[in-house]
Amino acid sequence: MQRKPVPPAPESLDAVDSVRAALPLVPQPEDDCCQRVVSRAGVPDRGTASAWLVFLAAVGLASETDGSYARTTENPDRDALADAFESNVFLASETVEALSDDPQSPADVFEQVRERVPRWERAKRDNWEAFWTERVERRLDWAVLFGLAERTENGFVAAD
Repeated sequence: MQRKPVPPAPESLDAVDSVRAALPLVPQPEDDCCQRVVSRAGVPDRGTASAWLVFLAAVGLASETDGSYARTTENPDRDALADAFESNVFLASETVEALSDDPQSPADVFEQVRERVPRWERAKRDNWEAFWTERVERRLDWAVLFGLAERTENGFVAAD
């Protein structure tokens, strides 16, 4: 199953490790985990913490069972994280595939993947294009962090 929530990408994988380290080793309910992530990892609010939980589970850095989360003990490398990102995060692979050697803005990439946004997502908000352009930009930022893309002064390009 692919996951949609994607928190803003941090500056480094060390920051990802800090958020992951805030999770318990023994599964705890989502609310408890969100509190831990906010208080221990400096995540600004519960909504962002919840997005982190879902995202960490998608890339294999946390486990989720019946609404409870725990950090995993495996330490996947950057390539494994990149593979999990493309496989388990909604629109991640399409976002990466939309890149080329020519720099593109998040809006340019969104235009290439917009048809993949489910109809019900489009119907639930008036500003769905802006909302999903931001979601594409977050995916692009994570793609850079995982080595799947590069940021230039003119936009995003495919990684070498």
